[in-house]
Amino acid sequence: MYRMTFRIIISIVIAGFFIGSSFYYLLGSSYEHNEFQFGISQGASLRDISRSLEEQDYIRSAAAFKLYSILSGSAHRLKPGTYTFFGDMRVPDIIRAFVKGPQEVTVLITEGKALQGIDSLLSNQGFLPTGVLATFSGKDFDYLFLQNISSLEGFLFPDTYRFLPSASGEEIVNKFLENFSIKAWPLLEEYARKETKLDWYDILIIASLIEKEVPETEDRRIVSGILRKRLSLGLPLQIDATVIYATCGGFDKCPPLTKSDFAIKSDFNTYQVFGLPPAPIANPGVDAIYTALNPVSSPYLYYLSDPKTQKTIFSKTFEEHNINRSRYLSR
Repeated sequence: MYRMTFRIIISIVIAGFFIGSSFYYLLGSSYEHNEFQFGISQGASLRDISRSLEEQDYIRSAAAFKLYSILSGSAHRLKPGTYTFFGDMRVPDIIRAFVKGPQEVTVLITEGKALQGIDSLLSNQGFLPTGVLATFSGKDFDYLFLQNISSLEGFLFPDTYRFLPSASGEEIVNKFLENFSIKAWPLLEEYARKETKLDWYDILIIASLIEKEVPETEDRRIVSGILRKRLSLGLPLQIDATVIYATCGGFDKCPPLTKSDFAIKSDFNTYQVFGLPPAPIANPGVDAIYTALNPVSSPYLYYLSDPKTQKTIFSKTFEEHNINRSRYLSR
């Protein structure tokens, strides 16, 4: 009797071991790649979710997924949304993520990044297909400052953002514009109330030029004054950054300028066209906007950037400017 009871216990233990081992195996992932995305639609059932995971080879067993969800008390707590998983995710890990809900992804937009570069950044991080940002115009969004504005260049305010992986293009752009309305528009709106030769949109354009050309705040204020002086004298602005924008559409992975680039026919080529370009060439931050609004008067009419130190070199005359070009740009 004792021996029979012992044998039964051993058999149960062995059977339990094999069942547990099999269940543990079935809770593993069959996905062989480093990353995968999975979406749960609104109203999707546990059966729908588990079957879809199995059909896409993300899990080994839909039945094991359902059983673990029920036993862990998670079956009715799986939240809809788009999820990104990294590495070899087991069923318990996936279920914990579904219970927690989609996690926002942090995206840093640096000052001076153009729309083209922001589009590429968002595309590379899996948010939007390439080229989506360029399809939007001001009329697509209900903001006072976007009346009669076509391109959103200049309005995608640089900052640190958090987006859900499932965010639409409209949701992403609205976050940019809402931030612009809070941090940039009050400065420009106050200026817009004044009667001046330049309107607030001109200031935003100047801010974008300054953002790409000059790194230091005090130098930016001097350049802001130089640009206004050149505009009042009817002189071309002759800004290299506008030529880069004209030839490349942005600033990411653009080749060095050549002599022929300065002759390109474009409204953004400030060597060939007098006055400001028709729109911003990048998305400026608060400092660039502040310096565009607060120019400093100086005796200078020219400036250049030392490629080695990034220091801004100022000149009073064209002759002095040419000397500086030979000194700093021919090294």
